Amino acid sequence: MKRTFLLISALVCSLLMSAQSLVPQMVVEETPQTDVLYRLPFEGGVACVAHSLTTVRLDMARNYNLVDFCAWELSTSEASVVVAPRAGVVESVTDSGVLIRHEDGLYTRLRALVDVVAAEGQSVEKGDVVALSGSENANGGCDVWMEVFYITPNPDYGTDALGGKGLHLTHYINPVFSSRGKCKVQLTNGNSYTVKARTWCWPWE
Repeated sequence: MKRTFLLISALVCSLLMSAQSLVPQMVVEETPQTDVLYRLPFEGGVACVAHSLTTVRLDMARNYNLVDFCAWELSTSEASVVVAPRAGVVESVTDSGVLIRHEDGLYTRLRALVDVVAAEGQSVEKGDVVALSGSENANGGCDVWMEVFYITPNPDYGTDALGGKGLHLTHYINPVFSSRGKCKVQLTNGNSYTVKARTWCWPWE
């Protein structure tokens, strides 16, 4: 009798554990890593000057509820092929812009483009061509605007966020670039950077 009781108890415990494993578990969405390595959105050998952009320059309304806004204008001396700075999927395309979604939930938006060749839904690798040039600037060169951000729900904020597309809070990050092979650098306002073709760097670079 005792043995039968123990067997029944073990069976009940086993069934309870199985039932618990069938209950959907809550998935906590963590903040994406913000030190992912990007490349400058140009082919090797192209030099650019980085200028920090403001929401006013990008014609963004103040009520977009942007957090830690950060965007860069990358100016080249002449028209240059524009490439994907990271692998991902092209989320949307306009006549002058490309939005790429990365697997970790981060987004990269490239603006002020000319002759966009990327297509919505297309998978791109780092370095794949997305446009043929940037917009011409007053100095006879070309500009490309670049933003990196992620989006989190914000039920306490109105639907004006992101052009009325939902209750969101947009967090902008200052991306980490590789301008010399695998050397990491964050862009500095007014500094010049060149896309290097080599894949290594000196330790002190």
